[in-house]
Amino acid sequence: MSAEYPRLDEEEVLLAFSVEPTHDSATLEHYLSQYPEHTQALVDCSIELMMNASRADEDVQVSSDQLVEQAWRQFQAAMGSAQSSVIANPFAQLTPTAFKSMAKRLDISNLFLIRVRERAIDAATIPRRLVQRLAAELGATADAVSAYLGSPPSIASGQSFRSNVKPAVAAQISFEQAVETSQLKPAQKEALRALRD
Repeated sequence: MSAEYPRLDEEEVLLAFSVEPTHDSATLEHYLSQYPEHTQALVDCSIELMMNASRADEDVQVSSDQLVEQAWRQFQAAMGSAQSSVIANPFAQLTPTAFKSMAKRLDISNLFLIRVRERAIDAATIPRRLVQRLAAELGATADAVSAYLGSPPSIASGQSFRSNVKPAVAAQISFEQAVETSQLKPAQKEALRALRD
């Protein structure tokens, strides 16, 4: 891209974003800073691309995933620890539409919820009451959601196959930084801050 960014219409911006080698938070934030008038469309497009990448990987890796799952079960049985400490992603079963609906019900921006899902926010700074609300929406326990959010951030598996450069995990930000930089309305920011312990 050049130093000056011509004013593109929404379709052109989304097309440019969709052909980027990675669709991580850094890429999204770059586009959001350059084209703030297309914020909602860019966030929606980012969610769709992430969900599609996850599904594509699932389709391609069905047989290997099944083999891994079977091997894991055998390992657990052999170790006598059927209740192992595997941390499941409670967001994994959400469709893009369900993800957006959840953000609306929680009265938070899609970008904020993406950051939560991607563990881009330091879990130690996330208020317990927000974790409880997330758990209620996800049909999980607060402990399960807390364990997931507290596990190390990872790179979406689809990114490692689509990137020309080695993907890296971005540094986590605090809850307060996420509230300030996630395109939340003032009332939404206040509501989130009120959840602090």
